[in-house]
Amino acid sequence: MVRVAGAAGAVGSVKTSLKRTVFLAAGIVIFLAIFYTSCVARVDTNEFGVMQKKFGFKVGIIDKAYGPGLYFVGIGTTVHSFPRSIHVLEASNDRQESAEKLKERGGDAGALEQYFDTRDKLLGKSTHRVIDAFNVQTSDGYSVRADVTLLYSIKNPIQVAREFGWGTLYVDGFVINTFRNGVLSTLGKMNAESFYNETIRIGAAREAEELLRKRFSERGFTVEKLLIRNYMYAPDYEKSLHDKKVAVQLAEKNRKESVVNEEKAKLRQIESKGNAAITIAESEISAQISKILAEADLYSSQTRARGDTEYNIAIAEAKKLKATALNETGGRYVVALEIAKMFDNIEGAVMTPEQYIAFIRSAWAIIGVNPGQPPPATGREK
Repeated sequence: MVRVAGAAGAVGSVKTSLKRTVFLAAGIVIFLAIFYTSCVARVDTNEFGVMQKKFGFKVGIIDKAYGPGLYFVGIGTTVHSFPRSIHVLEASNDRQESAEKLKERGGDAGALEQYFDTRDKLLGKSTHRVIDAFNVQTSDGYSVRADVTLLYSIKNPIQVAREFGWGTLYVDGFVINTFRNGVLSTLGKMNAESFYNETIRIGAAREAEELLRKRFSERGFTVEKLLIRNYMYAPDYEKSLHDKKVAVQLAEKNRKESVVNEEKAKLRQIESKGNAAITIAESEISAQISKILAEADLYSSQTRARGDTEYNIAIAEAKKLKATALNETGGRYVVALEIAKMFDNIEGAVMTPEQYIAFIRSAWAIIGVNPGQPPPATGREK
């Protein structure tokens, strides 16, 4: 085997140079990493950044909130982040109650745990906290378990950092205790039965919300909304309250039925009086109509009798006058002429002219008319 002189030395030199280069690159990377972690701070989206200086002339928290981005900071300076999003604080026993119900029905407990874990992950561990439901002692001495949810956000991250420090210390140090005390002191003013009254319950919730809004605002937070999601009585009180409600409703039902019966009696009395008044009025009107008809019939009969009497008197008077006139001399001639006219309708074939003249003369003789004498002269003859 042929060996080139100086080859081994060259290879060793190359290896040494390569090692030096690797160590140098690694040192540069380490330096840059240390520099980045020490002198560059990152504020994520939907976060506040609060800068803290540990060395220099001004030590402590800088009076400035930083938005999302990368910031160059000096040695001994740290940027702490706080969430901008709305925080959800639940006072609820949903997880335990759901597990009990699922156990009674024989369901899959693993699926339930997975559901709540997924929900907590989606809501965010830093902005979502669940505590036990509140046991409200009411003004009448009963206990009501209430599920209440508080929605709040950080308004002044600098004030929060100065008073409570970093991370989620503000939740344990201020938010939970203030939330619990504010709700219990307000809802505790109600009696147990008032939880059923929507107006009173909503009014108490608004009062608690205003109280928490004031207290939270003083410490750098903003209360968005307070929600009473559910409430539950103790089993013995639930039964007694149910019995009481049933008794009250039954008494109210009986009272209203009594009022209805009284009104019906009044209505029947009014109808009876009305029917009696109608009957009396109808009788009076019928009597008046009968009286008027009787008076009309009497008047008609009297008028008809009077007319008949006057008519008969007139006819008798006419007959009397006619008889008197006929008994006079002139009247006889009138009768004779009338009788003669009667014979004008007799056919000529019935009797001869001599028989006709004889008949006329006989008729005149019967009534006392002398055919040979001329009629008496009147004053008008000349």
